[in-house]
Amino acid sequence: MNTKPTICIIGTGGTIAGAGTSATSANYESGQVDTSKLVNAVSGLEKIANVRTETLFSTGSENLSPKSWRILARRIEELSENPNINAFVVTHGTDTLEEASFFLDLVCKSKKPIVLTGAMRSSTALSADGPANIFHAALTATSPKIKNQGVLVVMNGLIIQGVQAIKTDSVALQSFSAYPGGPIGKIVGEEVFVTENSRPSPLIGRFFNHLQHDRELPFVDIIILRGGCADHQVKALGNAKPKGLVIAGFGAGTVPNNLADFISHKESNGCIFIISSRVSKVTVIPETMTKINNSNVLPAGVLNAQKSAILLSLGLEENLKADDLSKLFKIFAMQ
Repeated sequence: MNTKPTICIIGTGGTIAGAGTSATSANYESGQVDTSKLVNAVSGLEKIANVRTETLFSTGSENLSPKSWRILARRIEELSENPNINAFVVTHGTDTLEEASFFLDLVCKSKKPIVLTGAMRSSTALSADGPANIFHAALTATSPKIKNQGVLVVMNGLIIQGVQAIKTDSVALQSFSAYPGGPIGKIVGEEVFVTENSRPSPLIGRFFNHLQHDRELPFVDIIILRGGCADHQVKALGNAKPKGLVIAGFGAGTVPNNLADFISHKESNGCIFIISSRVSKVTVIPETMTKINNSNVLPAGVLNAQKSAILLSLGLEENLKADDLSKLFKIFAMQ
């Protein structure tokens, strides 16, 4: 009797499916290898699961967006209805992996494990890391120790909650870490180890309704501050009327006085401002950010600018007001 679980591995391109002309060159083209071929290169995978594959996108993840991730989320939800599929592994480019995992966690309600993985070296590179990452992702997805954790990211032997995954290195294999907190587990050989303090993601499926229509999310722009640039940014924002804007400020949420004054006078147009930080490990709370006289200015808590923009977009789509949006950002800060 075959008692192995069945996992569906969905490919979306990225470095993990990349191919180059040389095994030692840094140059390659993303999304060139079909998912079935990637899986065939993973030694030992057949011992832990029955595998079915499909390729949804074949491109670098810099070309993916919330519209793409909605297609991916819908496909996962559709396949979740199949009782013969027990878990999902998504291969994804690392450039936007943190946004993809964050988005999927917020919109997917599937009770079946969803694990994202990628690679820092192309499939044709010397010592490619993709096969090991796929194997580790499959081990995690099929482990009885992993239940109701939301979307996970597995990279370089670490198991990270999708909402906490951040990319902290452009090229190293150890490119992803968990923030705030740390990984909820690790893989050694064929063993999955889970820490005792692992907790479910706080907003699993909170925005599931986003999958029920085809409207684009409200556009939320991001402004990254640098020393001496505020005058130019005030001018650029002068006639803009966005519904939402994320500011990656300095340190723990400080912004120049002239930009703060400008934002104070934008209250009447209803724009929601999220103050994050250009620092990779963000902490912005009311006590640390520049005080701005505008009730629509909210601290990002522990969310970086790109995650803040996704959460704000989804919240604006549901016409959430500042108070309700503030509660969502605080939930992550309390993790």
